[in-house]
Amino acid sequence: MPHNLKLIITRPAYNDMQQIFDFIAQDNITAALDLLETFERQFENIMLFPNCGFKSKKYFKRYVRVCVVAKHYQIFYYVKDNQLYIQRVLTGYQDIFNI
Repeated sequence: MPHNLKLIITRPAYNDMQQIFDFIAQDNITAALDLLETFERQFENIMLFPNCGFKSKKYFKRYVRVCVVAKHYQIFYYVKDNQLYIQRVLTGYQDIFNI
């Protein structure tokens, strides 16, 4: 059963994706664009299956879930009032406890 969720990408998540894109684009613009498309496809999957990520109460105060993308990236998100909030998009190399 599809969920009718509205996608909300928070400013921190948008900034995260911009930084990831800029870093990768220095060496390979095509790879950077492909990764952004991968994130978008994952957002669509999460909209269809909002419980697909594992629960992550210890990282954030809200009931945030985490979805791993392309081995090294994590999408932190939560659903509230029929809206899917993309909270952060981080690399596995970042210390998420200091963000």
